[in-house]
Amino acid sequence: MLIHILPEELESEFVDSWKMGHIIHPHIDYATNAIHGVFQGRDVIIFKFERCGWINDNRYNSYEISTGNAGITINIKKNA
Repeated sequence: MLIHILPEELESEFVDSWKMGHIIHPHIDYATNAIHGVFQGRDVIIFKFERCGWINDNRYNSYEISTGNAGITINIKKNA
C-alpha cells in the first residue's frame, strides 16, 4: 500500500519548515501512531495518522519512507 502525504497535510506548525528542508529523519513511531522528524535538534510529531482514522501496527507490516519537496511517500509492506 502506498500512502502519500502532501506538505500541506502535515501539522500546521511544520508545513513551512518541511518546505524549507528544516525537518530531517522522518520516521513512523508506532507508539504515537504518527510520523516524527527532527526539527532544531528535537523529535517532533509532523503528521498524526489518527486524522485519517488509520492505526498503523508494526506487528503486521514494515515500511519504506521516501521524502522530498512534494511530501512524504510511505510504502507499507505486509509481513509474511
